[in-house]
Amino acid sequence: MFGTFQNRTLGIVGALRYPYRQGGFIPTTSISLGDRSMITSASPENATAESRTLPNKIVIVGGGFGGLYAAIRLTSLFWPKGKLPQITLIDKSDRFTFKPLLYELLNNTATEEEVAPPFSQLLAPYPVRFIQAQVSGVEEMSSGGPEGNGKVQLSDGGCVEYDWLVMAMGSQADSRGIPGVKELAVPFNVYEDAVKARTALQRIEAAGNPSSQIMIVGAGYAGVELATVVSERMKGKARVQLVTSDSDILDGCPEGQRIAASRSLAALGVEIITGCKVQRLESSTADPSSLPTSCSAQLQTADGSTISYNVDLLLWTAGSSPATREGRKGLPFPVSSRGQIEIEPTLRIRGNQRAFALGDVSRSDTDAHDDQSSPSVLPATAQVAFQQADYVAWNLWASINGRALLPFRYQHLGSMMSLGSINAAVALPVPLPLPLKTSLLNSPLGPLLEASGIKLGGNDPENGVTLEGPLAAVIRRAAYLYRQPTNEQRLNVATSWIQQALIAVGTAPASK
Repeated sequence: MFGTFQNRTLGIVGALRYPYRQGGFIPTTSISLGDRSMITSASPENATAESRTLPNKIVIVGGGFGGLYAAIRLTSLFWPKGKLPQITLIDKSDRFTFKPLLYELLNNTATEEEVAPPFSQLLAPYPVRFIQAQVSGVEEMSSGGPEGNGKVQLSDGGCVEYDWLVMAMGSQADSRGIPGVKELAVPFNVYEDAVKARTALQRIEAAGNPSSQIMIVGAGYAGVELATVVSERMKGKARVQLVTSDSDILDGCPEGQRIAASRSLAALGVEIITGCKVQRLESSTADPSSLPTSCSAQLQTADGSTISYNVDLLLWTAGSSPATREGRKGLPFPVSSRGQIEIEPTLRIRGNQRAFALGDVSRSDTDAHDDQSSPSVLPATAQVAFQQADYVAWNLWASINGRALLPFRYQHLGSMMSLGSINAAVALPVPLPLPLKTSLLNSPLGPLLEASGIKLGGNDPENGVTLEGPLAAVIRRAAYLYRQPTNEQRLNVATSWIQQALIAVGTAPASK
């Protein structure tokens, strides 16, 4: 699940008077691999005595929620005179992907500028240099001192030097080694995936085949959200199936969301196939009438039998892995068997005083948690990356300025999921004692709560209050508006949503 409400981790703001920098904006520098003037060669002669007098170079690898938000947060801190670092953000894409809104691209309730704004646009008001490049490796600082700059190696042979490093590459789709999945399935993890899925849906619509079939594999948050959005868009023009190896959808998720999702899927006519695993995918493009995304999916049932389905599109949400997994042998850091970088509670990489890691590529066995609200293992969600970005920014500032580092504390703020253009389910970790729940339900407020889509859970925080329906959809949108990375982007998104609302009620002409 990608969602979050707001970041309350800045209790460290009040406790430590989080040092924000005041002042004007410095334009960002954005370069691509074609511009070599700001990328050094791999030659060791570049490290000179003069470098000791230059600003600290902070390089952030990965422009997802963790990396981008950490870069922006760093610029807002108060840096003593002469200590403002040179911040560089590296990402293989030229666009930031606001993952929770990817679904809105499929049902045309959000524009590409809202879901995937260019880094050059987002970083324009900030003193952050952006480089679009594929990272191929990392070299540690040779001595740990100012003369021994580390290097981030780029795929074309160039490199970017750093004094301080942040690894924040996020996750990638994982085919789990199942034959045909990598070649034939369409993942749903980044902007490019959403564009490919949308194009495939347009082809299915254009074909007008009443027997068209779309399969979504994986019934976690992403799979359920995809199934509802796709089914809503197709409006009965294609059979939509949701496949899971579990006995039910949303395994391990709050009960209120599971009930709301089941109700929505049933209303939209989505066929749920439980207890089945994908064995292999085979191409079916030999059929002249098939689409480029057509394939044959072979599923294994719980009793060991095999079922085969011919589908026009298979969307894969059944697995993801850290983006560092494939290249973990080339990293100079301790990594887990899954390829996650081992970190200390302060998010600093184990054994390295000048490197940090956060988000999906990081792992710690000694995370400091809030006993009331934190799970024993941090989920791979944007909510975690949001919160870790603040800690990484502070701990970088503290490291450079001789202040104490803070151990990361995760605060679970609930979860949100889309169930269609005007439908959602929001789970709040608010425990209700049984007497209070019974009293509320039996009071005059009971019918009003039910009509408003507010479901009361129990004393377990994981099954607290659930909001469902249009009210939840509004709250979800408002939360994601607040969570946009910059004020400028918030204004752009808010303006777009207001225009869409006016168009929907017929008080403004649709833009061309």
